[in-house]
Amino acid sequence: MSYLQTERLKTYQKTSIIFIVFVLSYLAGQIINSVLMSSFLPELSTKIPLLTDSDMYEISILKTLQFISALFSFLIPAIIINKLFSNKEESFLSYKTSPTVWFYLLIPVFLISIMPLMNIIIQWNESIVLPDSMSSMETKIKEMEGASQKMIELMLSGTTVYSILINIVLVAILPALGEEFLFRGILQKHFKELFGNPHIAIFVAAFLFSAIHFQFYGFVPRLILGMIFGYLVYFTGSIWPAVFAHFFNNFMAISVTYLSKSNEIIAETDSFGTKSADIYFVLIGVLFASLIGWIIIKKKV
Repeated sequence: MSYLQTERLKTYQKTSIIFIVFVLSYLAGQIINSVLMSSFLPELSTKIPLLTDSDMYEISILKTLQFISALFSFLIPAIIINKLFSNKEESFLSYKTSPTVWFYLLIPVFLISIMPLMNIIIQWNESIVLPDSMSSMETKIKEMEGASQKMIELMLSGTTVYSILINIVLVAILPALGEEFLFRGILQKHFKELFGNPHIAIFVAAFLFSAIHFQFYGFVPRLILGMIFGYLVYFTGSIWPAVFAHFFNNFMAISVTYLSKSNEIIAETDSFGTKSADIYFVLIGVLFASLIGWIIIKKKV
């Protein structure tokens, strides 16, 4: 058992330790990526906007860099902090407990039920227009959004079984583990100690979770998702429901992306709920999601 595990650290001391571990781990990942880029493809950063699905070598390097970045930015610091702050009785990450299997069956139903409403929120967020005085900032934001979308498309490139499995690891499994361990497992719990209010802690962790993706036109829906993941941890006392929900959400997005290329109905999934004729589906989805939320809160499974 380490010194930190035997001492009752003050909240500000924990804040400092979390910040230092995160920064050092992030910098280590950036250094490793810089070395790899300079060794294998030094001009990669300038070539990204021009890459296509046929540039398999460049994309494989890009996926490797993304894997390392996610590992050192989220998963590794979360594991280190958990090791420093946990004790024999309790894990700081809350990974030693888990609800019943039935609980995990309800999560996909809940996320699918709120999809029409989330599509409305996504459409609203994307339609935000900044004042004329901020036009240069808006242009810059849209350029960043375009670059981010281009990166996602490259991450999802490839049609072989092997490439699809790699993409699932990169876009669904690794973010679900790393981001939930850090934001809901470490930060949310620490913010609860810091603010003394679990709801403020859930909001702040979700706010940072959305902000760190640097996507203004997806900020609000990602904030809401982050809060949903946070309340899953709060009501169950376990990190695993949030990890599973995050994985399922990303996996669903991957599936829609692949299937929409050959299926017109699937291609319209992203706009489902945004038309006036879809209002009944939105209301039914919200009611159904509310029922599932009640079951989760009351621990009826």
